Amino acid sequence: MASQTINNIGSYLKFVIYEPEEDTFFILDNLIPIGKILEMGAGSGYISLALAEKGFDVTAVDIDPEAINRIKSKNKNIKTVVSDLFKNVDGKYDTIIFNPPYLPGNVNEDRTIFGGKNGQEVIQNFLSQAYEHIEKNGKIFIIFSSFNDIEYLKKKFQRYCFRKINEKKLSFHSIFIYVLWRCEDEIQ
Repeated sequence: MASQTINNIGSYLKFVIYEPEEDTFFILDNLIPIGKILEMGAGSGYISLALAEKGFDVTAVDIDPEAINRIKSKNKNIKTVVSDLFKNVDGKYDTIIFNPPYLPGNVNEDRTIFGGKNGQEVIQNFLSQAYEHIEKNGKIFIIFSSFNDIEYLKKKFQRYCFRKINEKKLSFHSIFIYVLWRCEDEIQ
């Protein structure tokens, strides 16, 4: 697994590119993409690359410059952005895909799997920003874990409508793929 160390305000963060795992294949198998696509936290770029091969207009976003360079080297047609969530992202998208770090743990130890103390701090930051980047009648496809408090997220982010598409049991927890949309839109 490729990694890189960068200086970040006096501390060192180790970036590790998230390689395709069961959750990656699960989201790709259950994805119904439309229009202009943004993959947040693209990691290895597996999903972005698969969708670009099918002719979709794809933008891949990752906090790790090495991950973005790797995606660029595999497909020059994919737009790429180095960004911490939506910080450097402009525009709106018809489909946003996010396989977030969803396990409880210290984000600075491994950003690819740990989503914060409760496992959903990164998800909450994503949901607080994604609304401004989703087109009217657009969709967000996101993975949650049985470690996440999905009911809490539904209450906190009431401007989104949530629908579970599928679930899968893994060795020590379950994962769920949800589609979210702006409740003001008349879709789903």
